Amino acid sequence: MIVSRARYSPVAVCLLCLLSLLPAAPVTDVQADTLISFTDAHTHIARNAGRKGLEGAVPAALRLMDELRVTLAILAPPPFPPDRAGAYGARQLSALVHKYPGRFAFTAGGDSLNPLIQEVPPQKVTPNLLRRFDQEAEAIVRAGGAGFGELTAEHFSSRIGRHPYESAPPDHPLFLALADIAAKSDMPIELHMEAVPQDMPFPNLQLMGPPNPAHLKENISAFERLLDHNAKARIVWLHAGWDLTGQRTVPLMRSLLERHPNLYMSLKSDETGMQRTSPFGLGGEIKPGWVALLRDFPNRFVIGSDQFFDVNPQRIYGARKIVDALPPDLARLVASENVKHIYHLPALPP
Repeated sequence: MIVSRARYSPVAVCLLCLLSLLPAAPVTDVQADTLISFTDAHTHIARNAGRKGLEGAVPAALRLMDELRVTLAILAPPPFPPDRAGAYGARQLSALVHKYPGRFAFTAGGDSLNPLIQEVPPQKVTPNLLRRFDQEAEAIVRAGGAGFGELTAEHFSSRIGRHPYESAPPDHPLFLALADIAAKSDMPIELHMEAVPQDMPFPNLQLMGPPNPAHLKENISAFERLLDHNAKARIVWLHAGWDLTGQRTVPLMRSLLERHPNLYMSLKSDETGMQRTSPFGLGGEIKPGWVALLRDFPNRFVIGSDQFFDVNPQRIYGARKIVDALPPDLARLVASENVKHIYHLPALPP
């Protein structure tokens, strides 16, 4: 039998195109009951404190967390550059944690430690600066921080607004000092670092141009020196799965995890990253190489959406997608079990 080809009017075609652009439907109550709950180990309550403070983003955060079965979100300040208006840190985030017990924890240092690392060249670090840095870090410990974050060694600018380009060697003396403090305090360091395994021209055509540099300096060897400096310091390399150089490959991550037992990673899914190093194929399926990596290092990964709760929630939906794509036994480790031994958290529900 010959089946005639269906014909659609131009209006119908336009409607179909528009429907394809709509965001995914919210998770229903029935669906939520079958989902594996997870801790989102790396989020941001807002891009900056602004005039209204951080409290205004909390209702949206809690709604998303309830919808997607996020039991706990660890809030972090972004890696602020020096003298950035609207920067926030331990004081503001600890207040939110105390106001909403059991829903939030926090890391800090993006507002206090990161500016010092970015501002002072390695050769200019003095004993007085080290003492000041140590005092800032100890204040985070006393405030009840779950870790030190978000800090950066290589951070590309989106070239939108005042979004900064930041770069510091991962073996900067202040990073090494923080590794010793982190080991002593039993708290991890959260590090944002684009992978640059060799000197290269700036690799991302979409982000090319000032303030981003024309060339990048290799940073993996310095990263390994940081990891080797204190084997008891847990380093969480943020944003595995969201790669802006195209160089954070499964083989690179595997080799580093094999050599450094104190290296951990948080998983992020965001379509603005390089597709070839994304955990997901073009059809939306998780790539076998990623499953094999997590299977071989099942205790070294957590979920870290990098969601800013005052903007579009696509990143936290991406985190939900990662959990749902993993085999259930592996998903439970990555979703909620591993975070308990990597981060310095209060007692969490089973």
